[in-house]
Amino acid sequence: MGWNRKNEKFLIDIEFSNNKFYKNEDGNFSQEFYNVSTVFIPVTEMLSHSKGFLALERERQIPFERTLIDIIAKSQLGRSKQRDSLHNGILDKISNIIDGEVIFDDDTFFIVKRNGMKVEFSMEAEGIRKIGLLWTLIQNGIINSNSILFWDEPEANINPKYIPDLVEILIELQKNGVQIFITTHDYIFSKYFDVKRSDNDKIKYFSLYKTEDGVDYEDSLKLEYLERNEIRDTFIKLYEDEIERTMK
Repeated sequence: MGWNRKNEKFLIDIEFSNNKFYKNEDGNFSQEFYNVSTVFIPVTEMLSHSKGFLALERERQIPFERTLIDIIAKSQLGRSKQRDSLHNGILDKISNIIDGEVIFDDDTFFIVKRNGMKVEFSMEAEGIRKIGLLWTLIQNGIINSNSILFWDEPEANINPKYIPDLVEILIELQKNGVQIFITTHDYIFSKYFDVKRSDNDKIKYFSLYKTEDGVDYEDSLKLEYLERNEIRDTFIKLYEDEIERTMK
């Protein structure tokens, strides 16, 4: 994605990986740009706090972070009538992890288990709640084959045994046209993208680091090719410390 800025009009050209272009004229984006569904999933899980949250924010005008409000509002939308390829297989894979489906009832999110038990979101492990949120956003059409997903540390508070499944789901979303931006500080989560990817998958790594002039970055198609990779370096340091302790 690239951009350019001219004077005060802030003219912007955006090019996405699917070879689509969006250009605003005199500061106004075309309708085609707004037809692209976007969602940001914050690191803080919010659906367990949804009851009365939007009404409280609206009536009392409490200055909550807008991304937290936005994810609740988008999750409360009903099921989409338009179903695309994302619904074939991906929702089933997520349902296997959460052992059911997510519903929204009486201003509260629940997971209806396959045995019929209705479990309130707040009673589930946070990792299950985060994966359940992904199920909800696909089911209601926010995440579709022409959408952009921003996710801050997806692996946070998720049981490590579900990391391979989560990576497979994200790669499958990519195959179905979803453009995904992820931030992470986890080596295992990062490495699994190289382990699970195929030659046709479009995955790129970016490493951001501070310099005397500000923030710079490095990019690579493979995690191992990044020269500046503190996640990997810390993992190696742990291994070296363990060997040193054993040799004492």
